[in-house]
Amino acid sequence: MSLYIRSSFLLAWTLPFTFNALAVQPPLDPLETLNRINRNYNTLKDACREPDTGAARGHYYCSGVTLRMVNDGPFNPWDYSPYAIKIGATSYSWIRKDLSTRILIHPAGFILRTPTDAAALKLPVKEQGWTCIYAFDGGTGPERKWYGCGFFDGREPPRAAQGTMTNRNAALAYGTCSEAGVSTAEQWIQKYTGLMKGPIQYNQCSWNAEKPSDWNAMIRVHESRVKATNKDPFAYSAQVNEFMLKNASATNDGSENMKYIDAFIYNVNSTQNFATRGDQAPPKPENGLTSARNFQKKLQAQGYSVPILRLDFTKPPEQRFSYVAADQAIDLTAASGGQVTPIALTQRYIAAATWVKRYDPGTRQDEWTLSVVPTAAGRALPKEQVGALYDQLFALRGADSQWRDNENSTDSMRQQLSCVLVNYRSKTPWNLEPFRPTLSESETRAAGCNPVPR
Repeated sequence: MSLYIRSSFLLAWTLPFTFNALAVQPPLDPLETLNRINRNYNTLKDACREPDTGAARGHYYCSGVTLRMVNDGPFNPWDYSPYAIKIGATSYSWIRKDLSTRILIHPAGFILRTPTDAAALKLPVKEQGWTCIYAFDGGTGPERKWYGCGFFDGREPPRAAQGTMTNRNAALAYGTCSEAGVSTAEQWIQKYTGLMKGPIQYNQCSWNAEKPSDWNAMIRVHESRVKATNKDPFAYSAQVNEFMLKNASATNDGSENMKYIDAFIYNVNSTQNFATRGDQAPPKPENGLTSARNFQKKLQAQGYSVPILRLDFTKPPEQRFSYVAADQAIDLTAASGGQVTPIALTQRYIAAATWVKRYDPGTRQDEWTLSVVPTAAGRALPKEQVGALYDQLFALRGADSQWRDNENSTDSMRQQLSCVLVNYRSKTPWNLEPFRPTLSESETRAAGCNPVPR
């Protein structure tokens, strides 16, 4: 993924303003999903096998949590970015109790169901596609052939030392570590750790996605580097590894992966977006819950309903993931046997929302204003339900460039919306400006809900 070039990308995708879809796959009980994912995170298993053939598979097959963190925008989170299309593969990460990972590249994303769990649940099993895993971010790009797994030199990598495998993914799985004469953590550390040997991010070899011994070595390598250096800021144990999945199409269409999504997640302790290769603009802070809710609604529109889970690296490993009913943007009551209370999204709260560019006396320049006309139901909402109002507004206009490119202060629009709902409920329209800073509730109210950047 390479965390150094700043930017973002847009794909052509529009979210219809609807919250109902014909179920393609029956929803699972969200609490059972939570328990299963926490169990996988805490299961230190290194002997995963195909249930029918007994063939050995990589650790991801039956343990740990495979996730992809991704920005929100006018595209599907499971689709392929323009840069991933060039590589032919997409970057994921794999986390487990025995890894010290606590930093993710985006605030929100999704989890792919393990093949072992999918088979037990009689759901589609992701048997093929994984190619390699790097102990740290691998600077993946078109320079690394074989779906991001080759050496960082633009050449087709050799295959002489791969050995023989008999599992269903053997034809795709590949790692350059064996080609470089590296089969143990000690050999990796000797070869890739050293002041004069170049940044690990680009020099490191890749581990074969289907060799259990490679996974064990990857974990030991990852845990061996407990501190960052100026030379290698992304090669230490708090950072993510990089797990490569071959794209299922040559276009941006990633719909093949929808049926494997187990849950959406957001990092409760971070709004930070790291820059990644292929980006075209500087990254901005992002509210993970807002993004996860948008992801959840987009997937439901395609017929799949899965829960949003919180990811908290400050909690004990057994509580790494949690489920909160109020986080959900869709109704999961039926799947949970009536144990959860969903957010009601059938009521329409926004009658109209239109962008207007006008002169602002505070900044003394023209600024974008979102002119919002609430419905009677929206105007009557209590302050405690401002989240439902915000979610509908964001679904309508959150992907617009006027919002995304100008909200430099996280949650500024949500705070302004809350302020006008409480203090200017009867006013028409409500005018919200993305450029305004996020201040305390009292400061925002004192500024007439229109705080000016300091």
